[in-house]
Amino acid sequence: MAVITIARQIGSRGDWIAEQVAKALGYEFVDRRLIEEIASITDTTVEEVERYDEKGEGGIKHFLRRLLLPDVAPGAIPLSAAAYAPELGLEFAYVSEHDTNRAAYLDRGTYQLLITTLVQDFGQTGRVVIVGRASQVILARHPRALHVKVVAPADQRCEELCQAGQLSRDNARRLMEQHDQWRRAYLRNFHRADWDDPLLYHLTINSGKVSGTEAVDMIVRYAAAIDQR
Repeated sequence: MAVITIARQIGSRGDWIAEQVAKALGYEFVDRRLIEEIASITDTTVEEVERYDEKGEGGIKHFLRRLLLPDVAPGAIPLSAAAYAPELGLEFAYVSEHDTNRAAYLDRGTYQLLITTLVQDFGQTGRVVIVGRASQVILARHPRALHVKVVAPADQRCEELCQAGQLSRDNARRLMEQHDQWRRAYLRNFHRADWDDPLLYHLTINSGKVSGTEAVDMIVRYAAAIDQR
């Protein structure tokens, strides 16, 4: 039973592709469920987990307001936390290092341990599509894993962000560039890996050259081949 991990650039339609692959194969789609599992395990709220998770928090407008017009208090640092907007693949927001309202049962180290354990557990079950969260690194040695990266030309990504988030082109490019930097930093800081390393992936799909439907078909066929081994 194959395990598929999908990394994606913001604005590349990678989240949509991942969800369609899961539907086509009848696989479990694992994205927001991870933070719900951690909230249950640690007896905290989903909102608390989202402060550490690479996704979370709700609407596009709230995230964009914080990102494009950040109001960062003294002592605040940009960490991998975030806004949940699957149509954009948004991740990472500003999180204060000195927030005394955080639950006692969850901190950065606990979150990283739990997210790694859960991704490994889903990898063991098979028949799953996991989006992001360094799953291509965590499951790098999984014998039946298929690691996919979805990219797109900068202009296309910018246009996608403009349409989905009602942004100006300047703000869309700013969001795209900042988001790319955070994504690289997440893998580098917590997994000592290079997000741009082509050797992390079986397939890199350029959605500027390949339609979303064609991308889904490519991944489905590759996964079927793995299942036949």
